[in-house]
Amino acid sequence: MKILEIIPQLSSGGAERFVVDLCNELSERHDVTLMVLHPLNENTNFYLPQVSPKVRVVTMNKRRGFDIALFYKIFKFIRNECPNIVHTHLRGIVYILLTVFLCKKCKYFHTVHNDAAKEASDFVNRITRRFLFKEKKVVPVTISKESQCSFKDFYGMNDIPMIPNGRNIPVDLQVSDAVKNEINQYKKSESTRVIVCLARFEPVKRQDLLARVAKNLSQEGFDFTLLYIGNKRDAELVSRTEMAMPECAYLLGERENPLEYLQFAHAYCLFSHHEGLPISLIEALGVGCVPVCTPVGGIVNLVDNGKNGILADSITEQDCYIALKRFLSLSDQELSAMSSAAKISYAPYTMSECANNYERIFNLHI
Repeated sequence: MKILEIIPQLSSGGAERFVVDLCNELSERHDVTLMVLHPLNENTNFYLPQVSPKVRVVTMNKRRGFDIALFYKIFKFIRNECPNIVHTHLRGIVYILLTVFLCKKCKYFHTVHNDAAKEASDFVNRITRRFLFKEKKVVPVTISKESQCSFKDFYGMNDIPMIPNGRNIPVDLQVSDAVKNEINQYKKSESTRVIVCLARFEPVKRQDLLARVAKNLSQEGFDFTLLYIGNKRDAELVSRTEMAMPECAYLLGERENPLEYLQFAHAYCLFSHHEGLPISLIEALGVGCVPVCTPVGGIVNLVDNGKNGILADSITEQDCYIALKRFLSLSDQELSAMSSAAKISYAPYTMSECANNYERIFNLHI
């Protein structure tokens, strides 16, 4: 099978992590090309070194803003390459509008990585997606039960396929001495609990709210350290977070080995306003890092409150405070049991299983 995956860029983020992993897995059995719309530079190529040599990478050198010439460039590429499958992500779907009419032998798919209404955030995105889905030019794929429900509500369409995200966790994953030493310098004592917030800085992730919650709990005497890992793309949010956070919190920026930080940590904390199905949550479960999250998107399908993690009752700051306090109040025995349950619940969310599911749906439409 000849597969073309299309994504705007390879900056650090969940959808980008997912696409690279999917390409790598599919390339073991198929001819896979990864098309990146934006030019590859230090701001857009974070995951490029992790793309398998078996995956061909091409860039369309998209101009800033809405690039109308990209419609023709993508059409020309697909006409020449003749892939069986064209699979888009994020805003990549907008630029295949011309191609779906002129290259009809290809089968087109799009993964909805977020709440359907949130992902179709502007007028062009909204009308393009609605047309392509309703006219059956592109097969949409949702990533969780919540994502599927949001798609049904927004587009009024039923029977949309669902394939949960996946991430392969190395069975021999080891935490390097460098990571251990770095994290240990942030701890007050041997009993300090390490909490990691793994997400790029953007308003939906609400890192500033987490900082305020952490400050209140620190002032109450709880012994923990909070490590923010992720792209500092929103300078204003970073500034608000820095102003609000306690002395036991640290902004580490991007890391190429976040799994090591999660494996060494006790908790993964994400207080998003809305979500799809975070890859970082799957990573946390895979290494037994207890999730403490808001009950949004696919998070509620993975986290069984009180068993393999902790869910806040709502997205309010007060409920987030209560949720994190619940975690910090767990005994060591309770924490160990919850960590073990988290690791067990990871089993259905490997990239191997995810890629197999995509293969099946691709084959159904060829």
